[in-house]
Amino acid sequence: MRSIKLSSIFPDLESEKYKLHFAKKAPNGKEPLDVYKKGMDEWEKWNSYSGGKNWFNREYVFSLIDFYPEENTWLFGGVWELVSTDWRKAHPYELKQVSRFSPFVGRLKIKYEYKDRATRVKMENHFNGMIVKEILEEPYYTDAFPGYENVDISFEVLQSIIKKRPTEWASALSAKGIYLITDTKTGKRYVGKADGEHGFWQRWRSYIRNGHGKDVDLKNLVKNNDFEYVKKNFKFTILEVVSGDALDEINKRESYWKEVLMTREEKFGHNKN
Repeated sequence: MRSIKLSSIFPDLESEKYKLHFAKKAPNGKEPLDVYKKGMDEWEKWNSYSGGKNWFNREYVFSLIDFYPEENTWLFGGVWELVSTDWRKAHPYELKQVSRFSPFVGRLKIKYEYKDRATRVKMENHFNGMIVKEILEEPYYTDAFPGYENVDISFEVLQSIIKKRPTEWASALSAKGIYLITDTKTGKRYVGKADGEHGFWQRWRSYIRNGHGKDVDLKNLVKNNDFEYVKKNFKFTILEVVSGDALDEINKRESYWKEVLMTREEKFGHNKN
């Protein structure tokens, strides 16, 4: 099938007025796709960062998100107009989303191989080589549920899932079972059980609210650090799903995993019982 060029979707776009923003993984490990999934407010902050340099020295920014699940693929992140052209007085940049491009935000996937280190470049040097890969029916917000054995997600991704409540995730996470929270900074772990009516979804939602879910040692961790520490460093994993409503079985499996992972020992974990 013949390829469709991006220029055919936006035939009147004057590329000389735009800077392309190839948003890639940041030095701190943050993926722009995960930031976008948190909402447009967070995504705008990513685009407005200037680092004390005049990267966006044109009227508009054409924003692309590294769509890391697929090779050489970029998700369209919108077009932003520079409200203030004097970047020295507007640090970070002051941006305004251009509404005519809004219907394509999060839906348009672009195929283009780009390996250079520069992330803010002249659009005319790349525009004609970009190919429309796909236009999604609905804006992309999260990956499909990967199966219980593959759930290993950051706090920020979980926060986005809980907030947007995609049907597949909400249904799957209503199961009961045993989970693991890992502090990626220290390596310490916490084993917990999800035995409420709505399983993992109900239990994990409590961590999104306060960072500790009323667990004693995690409460102390949040108190001694702050909620931002949890957001930055916690990740969530499903260890196993326990079928049925047998509380005794869930308690046994929770105890089993605490022993296996030694999370009752202070140097390894946060479990107190």
